[in-house]
Amino acid sequence: MKLITLNSGSNGNAIYLESDDGNSAIMLDCGISRLQIEARLKVHGRAPHADLPVFITHEHGDHVRGLASLSKTYHMRSYMTEATYRKLYARPEVKGFRFMGNTETVEHGAFRVTAFPKKHDAADPVGFLVESDGARFLYLTDLGEENPEALALLPTADGMLIESNYDLDMLLAGDYPQWLKLRVQSDVGHLSNEQAALLVKQHTGGMLRTLVLGHLSANNNTPECAETAMRAALANRNGTSPALHVASRHNVGDIIEV
Repeated sequence: MKLITLNSGSNGNAIYLESDDGNSAIMLDCGISRLQIEARLKVHGRAPHADLPVFITHEHGDHVRGLASLSKTYHMRSYMTEATYRKLYARPEVKGFRFMGNTETVEHGAFRVTAFPKKHDAADPVGFLVESDGARFLYLTDLGEENPEALALLPTADGMLIESNYDLDMLLAGDYPQWLKLRVQSDVGHLSNEQAALLVKQHTGGMLRTLVLGHLSANNNTPECAETAMRAALANRNGTSPALHVASRHNVGDIIEV
């Protein structure tokens, strides 16, 4: 399975996954514009098309910004929970949507995508376990705190994108109003660098070979802070260390083998 991060951060999240033979592909979230998605896929010789479904984690704009335009232009299918769709209904209508339960599995080509519930301040937020070519990839962002469903999947993941949203010291010393600082830290907010590092250290298994840090805050984090915290955790973790990547808030990433 191949992974391309098109964007990851509070300014937009979009992930592209492709089977090893190149015959199947899916997207997880599409929180940047259609034009940006087209341009970033083109860097790697890819393009949106009607047989490229999008799986939506929740209704916040940084995860769905390009959905209506992509769906209208390419007639792409989108999968989301019913509660997520109801929250989006006031926006430009999304064509070709499918309801997906928060524990349901959908198969598409070489892919098997299973949703699992998570805690976040959204209607019915989910993460995704993606299976293809014998590999298991876990997509885990916008998670206020660890939950049993995610913890059960971590030990068997071959690859993972986990949010490493903020450095606590930077958040506390920063310019955010107090209510927003509390929201970010809450159990329906985001994972800090330290929380993400602890989850990986304590709950991932020896199978993990690809680890991507995503959804970094522009104001309360840096790629260097996130990477330093995770590398410290990996140094004290049993088993071999996975290849570590930090997803960009502004540019398409390299093709990564999961």
